[in-house]
Amino acid sequence: MSVVSSRWVTTLGAVCCLVIVTGCAVTGQDGQAARSCNVLNGATVPAASIGLATRGATVTATAYQPAVSASPKSHEGYCKVLGDIAPVDPQAPAIKFQLNLPANWNGKSLMIGGGGYNGVPAKTTDLLPAGPVSKPDPIGLGYATYGSDSGHQLADDPANPGKFALNQEALKNFAYEALKKTHDTAQYLIAGHYGKRPQLKYFAGGSTGGREALAVIQKWPDDFNGVIALYPAFAAASLDLQFGRITRALAQPGAYPNQQKRDVLYKAGMQACDGLDGVKDGLISNQRQCNRIFDPARRP
Repeated sequence: MSVVSSRWVTTLGAVCCLVIVTGCAVTGQDGQAARSCNVLNGATVPAASIGLATRGATVTATAYQPAVSASPKSHEGYCKVLGDIAPVDPQAPAIKFQLNLPANWNGKSLMIGGGGYNGVPAKTTDLLPAGPVSKPDPIGLGYATYGSDSGHQLADDPANPGKFALNQEALKNFAYEALKKTHDTAQYLIAGHYGKRPQLKYFAGGSTGGREALAVIQKWPDDFNGVIALYPAFAAASLDLQFGRITRALAQPGAYPNQQKRDVLYKAGMQACDGLDGVKDGLISNQRQCNRIFDPARRP
């Protein structure tokens, strides 16, 4: 395993010796990768290596995941790394992150955004958001992938998913700060594992992840070489009010359209708007013009 500092050698060397003493009987490339993965367990990231205020980060668990050959989630083995980024405020929740380190690394990293109000780890082992299902997942393409829960845990109080916002540090973490903290932590661990930093770094996400993609490229443009920002969710307060209005309307007796009514609405929308982009292909691509000319509430 390549290392980047004498401190890293000292910290991780003791763990490596422990792995050998306990008789980890694995050989070949997978065995070497598994040993390197075990070495990361318990590793720390100093607060000075994270661009925003924290009390540093700690790897809490590692597990080597063997190769998968079933398409589309096909990849070589990788090291699954879980950890916590400690808040400055002891009353604030930790930022829980996951980092996946492929045995055959392509020299690049990909941060994955979250969804909704977060509170659960980002889906760092899935296919690329809105990407082709015929291609391997990012780990299968050799990317080191990572993401976090943005600094609060939904499982702690699922009936009150927004309660975390009563803590100022947790609120700032959800808004944008956890993105920087997670990025810096992951980059430190990637460099320690492979002996060098990624040549190219990307971010991908949709909805809340799309908002996060826009946030990182605006606030820390030097941290990423490119982002994929899909259907970014912003103006959350207005969005929630609209959800409430729609929910109350559809809760009225007989208000929710049955399958037959939905079919009529679908066909009417397609008839009015499918060709607005110049091609009738079963897709409404010119949504803005469709909104101008098609009103479902108006009878023809």
